[in-house]
Amino acid sequence: MLEAILSDVISVFRSTFMSGDLISIAIALVSVLVAVFVMQRTGQIASMTLLALVVFVLIGFGRSLLSPPPAEMADRVTGGRAAAKIESGWFEFANMSAGTLLAYFIAFMLLIFVLFGLKSVIRR
Repeated sequence: MLEAILSDVISVFRSTFMSGDLISIAIALVSVLVAVFVMQRTGQIASMTLLALVVFVLIGFGRSLLSPPPAEMADRVTGGRAAAKIESGWFEFANMSAGTLLAYFIAFMLLIFVLFGLKSVIRR
């Protein structure tokens, strides 16, 4: 079981932070940096990780709204396209396994913890 979780964390880390999509990497790093700079002590790591994940989702959703629509959605008005994207995003989230959600949480938490440690060392 521990091996499966570790494997999921590594795959999430690779797909999020080491993919070729520079915009997604920038979104992930911005969300992590927001959490690092808001965090004041290590006891806040869980809530700051949750904050980073929420920021990651919100900025990613904003990116998808601003991107040009695919051909099958080109005839929809902006409100209909936004509603369709919200619905498809919700279904993707609902179909995500608990292991994958945990892997995202752990991957973001580790990165926040390391960067917060660096911030603490630099401030001293």
